[in-house]
Amino acid sequence: MNEKSIRVIHSESYGTIEFESTQIIYFPQSIIGLSDHHEYALVRVEDTPYYLLHSLEDEISFILLPAHLAMEDYGFRINQSTIDLLGIKKPEDVTTFLIVNIVDDQLFVNLKAPLLLAVDNQKGCQFIIDDTAYPLRYPLARQGGGSC
Repeated sequence: MNEKSIRVIHSESYGTIEFESTQIIYFPQSIIGLSDHHEYALVRVEDTPYYLLHSLEDEISFILLPAHLAMEDYGFRINQSTIDLLGIKKPEDVTTFLIVNIVDDQLFVNLKAPLLLAVDNQKGCQFIIDDTAYPLRYPLARQGGGSC
């Protein structure tokens, strides 16, 4: 892929989204429930800590938050097959993102099934954590009277 080429998505929800080809993340195993969708653009939402992960193949998107912003001590071990899938050599090669959901005007993140992104390799996967301490809906703390 040409590292400097600009791509465009015309999204019904977000309008025109421009991004570089280096912002494309390929999910070899897809995201749970979306077996036909493998390529997504990862775009920072301006002036926020959030990111938009938008499918290149359909009108499917997710709002993501870097995990360290949602929970300070969030951590888990990944297996060798995930390391191999993402092509990572060291922990710094992967960034953990959490999918944000809105329920009754409250923001929640899914701690049970984070997205692991090896941005330099342009690969990602959804990783299921087998730990009951991590819920599917973890409320984001409100900061300064507003939401994150």
